[in-house]
Order: sequence, then C-alpha cells, then structure tokens
Amino acid sequence: MERKNSYIYGSTAPSFPERQERNDTGRKVQKKPDIKALPSHSHLPKSKMIFCVLFVAAVSFVLLYRYSVIAELNYKMGNLNAEYSRLVYENRKLEVEIATSINLDRVKEIAETELNMHSPESYQVVEVSVPKNNYSVVVDHDYIDQTIRHASLTENILNIVRAILP
Repeated sequence: MERKNSYIYGSTAPSFPERQERNDTGRKVQKKPDIKALPSHSHLPKSKMIFCVLFVAAVSFVLLYRYSVIAELNYKMGNLNAEYSRLVYENRKLEVEIATSINLDRVKEIAETELNMHSPESYQVVEVSVPKNNYSVVVDHDYIDQTIRHASLTENILNIVRAILP
C-alpha cells in the first residue's frame, strides 16, 4: 500500500521502484542505468602533462647526479685522508730513524771518505769579533700615554706618515 502524500517520516528516504517507460507502441521499456560520459578533454592538455612529467624526471635525475657526485668526492676525500695519514706516519717514522741514526763520528767519517772533506788548517780559520751590546729597550708608559692624550687625530696621522717617510 502506497501513500499518496509526499511527507516522509523518519530520517531516511524510502527507495522507490524504478519506473518503466512506455514507447510509442505502448510497450513498457526498461530504462538503462545512466552512465556518466567521459569529458571530451581533460583540464590539463597532454603537452603540459608530458612537460610536467619530464620536468619532474629531469629534476630527479639532477638530484640523483648531485648526490652521486657528492658520494664520489667523499670517497676520494676518504682515500686522500687515508693516504695523508699513511704519509704522516711514514714521515714521523723517517724523522725518528734520522734522529737516531745521526752519529757525529759517522758523519765525520763519511765527510772525509766519500766527500773528500777535511778539517780546516790553522791558517784557514778566520776569527770574527762581534760586539756584545745590550739592545734591550725600556718602555716608558707614562710618556706614551702623554703623547697620545695631547695629540689629535690629524696630528697622530701626520706623525705616523712622518715616521714612515724619512
């Protein structure tokens, strides 16, 4: 039993049976469910979409290339640091070897035998006299403070220029 009034009691709408349409001959024809038609064109043209995809791919490849270059440089830097550490260790080892191997008697022997060197004779020795003067200077802070207080900026600049130029 169907109600004729259009008021619906409750919070849900009732489902109505599908209506059958009649064609010109009077026969009932079942209505086919509506299929939404696809839009004839998309909002974004294909060329723009292809450009966006290519741009994202290019940016991704640039980032990957950048990180690969950084990784390669870090690898080279690690190898160079290892080589530097090895050379520093070898240098220290050689310095210790040289310091322990220096024997003045052996140096004298090598100089006389291999290099044909000899000690100077008494007539070959020339004595040089060096005066022993004390060149220490005592700084008088009071004098420096007085000269700085009484001189203006332009006088200070002129004094510096006079001191530089003879």
